[in-house]
Amino acid sequence: MCVDGSTDDTMQVLETEAARNELPLRFFRQENAGQAAARHQAIVQARAERIVIIDDDMGLYPDFLEEHLKAAAFSPVYAVVLGKIEPPETWKSGPLFEAVRDHGMMRKFREMERGWVPSAFAFATANASFSRELYLRVGGFDASLRLHEDCELGMRLERAGAKFVFHAAAYAIHYSDIGSYEKWERRQFEYGRIAVQVWDKFGKDPMLHPLRNLVNGNPANRAAVYLLSRNATATRAGTDLLRAIGGVLKRSGVFWPALATYKAIYAVQYHAGVREALGSWSALRESQKAFARDPRRPLEPTRGGTTHSRHSVSSDQP
Repeated sequence: MCVDGSTDDTMQVLETEAARNELPLRFFRQENAGQAAARHQAIVQARAERIVIIDDDMGLYPDFLEEHLKAAAFSPVYAVVLGKIEPPETWKSGPLFEAVRDHGMMRKFREMERGWVPSAFAFATANASFSRELYLRVGGFDASLRLHEDCELGMRLERAGAKFVFHAAAYAIHYSDIGSYEKWERRQFEYGRIAVQVWDKFGKDPMLHPLRNLVNGNPANRAAVYLLSRNATATRAGTDLLRAIGGVLKRSGVFWPALATYKAIYAVQYHAGVREALGSWSALRESQKAFARDPRRPLEPTRGGTTHSRHSVSSDQP
């Protein structure tokens, strides 16, 4: 376990747990370098053949580890197991910015339960396992990424022959710790900015185009993006207004329209980040038009499971 620059009592808690000698717990501390860097260092120092990654705000099903191992038994090296994640039953009563994430998460896993084949786009390290051998072979997490590092790693695993499999019995409940609206809003902006960085890293692969959902996704969110993502002033004023409307709707007991306002904020802030990374609104629009004309482009928005990946596993993999 890598403690990434924590200044609370984490080290003391771990030392107490290790002294009980109930688990073969190994841990170390590093100066804060981000989640990707911390997880990579922990995996490098691990001794087990299989790595299971969870977020620190997860409640785990009692047979969680056993189920991950069971699901990977068909291909110990190439199997990448995606466990099921659900929010607490009270998810609708929490902040709307948390509810947006929870609702998207539930939709993704329900799609996979209905039979959608998972791919790199479904890979989220809140509840996933893979072989240490394959992880090291592809080079591990990109430590330069503070966000979006799981999808980026998922793409490299997929290209190396990973077989993604969803296993509902490897079950966890996600008790989110984002903490504030301001932090959530900034994260959506950063996701957009970093999505451009990842797209560039993969040679501008249309499967990873940062405007895929703008072209293929919800028309209402597209309209909000066109209206409010053009410049920083419009983005600030628009998202503040949407936040206020969402708050009024929620207090009035109208949950789903309230949630829709925060989905619009998500879309606006993400595309504001894309705009900044590309340099201007006109550059964003030109990139959008080029993507729409690309015959290789996917014809659906990014989703949790997809049968349309062009980097699927070849039949000669074990």
